[in-house]
Amino acid sequence: MLLAWPVSAEPRIPPVPTRDIYAQDYGKVLSKETISKINRLSTELHSRTKAQVAVVTIPSLDGEAIEEYSLALFRKWGIGDRQLNNGVLILFAVAEKKSRIEVGYGLEGALPDAKTGRIQDEYMRPGIAAGDYNIAILNAYMAVLQEVAQEYKLQIKATQRTGPKKRDTASDFGSLPGWAQILLGVGVVIFLLFDWFVLGGFFTRLLFLFAGRGGRGGGGSGGSDGFGGGSGGGGGASR
Repeated sequence: MLLAWPVSAEPRIPPVPTRDIYAQDYGKVLSKETISKINRLSTELHSRTKAQVAVVTIPSLDGEAIEEYSLALFRKWGIGDRQLNNGVLILFAVAEKKSRIEVGYGLEGALPDAKTGRIQDEYMRPGIAAGDYNIAILNAYMAVLQEVAQEYKLQIKATQRTGPKKRDTASDFGSLPGWAQILLGVGVVIFLLFDWFVLGGFFTRLLFLFAGRGGRGGGGSGGSDGFGGGSGGGGGASR
């Protein structure tokens, strides 16, 4: 007689997602904002580097070792580029409160086993212990994303991790004193008036032209992306 679930069966891995692929919350612990942020940032990372960082939560491991489940999921989904093998999977099992960061061969230099363990210890486990799985996973994701971006000498605009952080004064207009904001605003108005009435609007049209090109180039979302056929080699750490 045939058994429905043979003892030797491989881990039951969800089908490869076709939409919002970088954040799959089967464990129902992530907020909509976190899911949106992960998909947006990972899509940007992939478009610029071919690297892929995915987050998956599951209700339970059902007796499987998290290392086996993580590697099986990584390979079935094909996270990362096929040639570069530069994928990362952040997996969290809700019932067991276990986590793992699985790393493809191509990123093991940037994310060695010790570092992936430390990321979980510092950014993930405290939130899990406090019962805030959403923040725990988001913090770990942001730490991994920054390491991958640094490997490619890339800067990605992102909300920083929770907790003490430095203010980004280079891009924070609100950090300027009130009088400085007024002077800056007046200066912009004077420049635009001068350009329009004296130069015929040359610089204004130029700015709109570049802004339009930038907007078209930044299109796309997690829903239109897909995994690239990467295969993990078992690198990473579990907690």
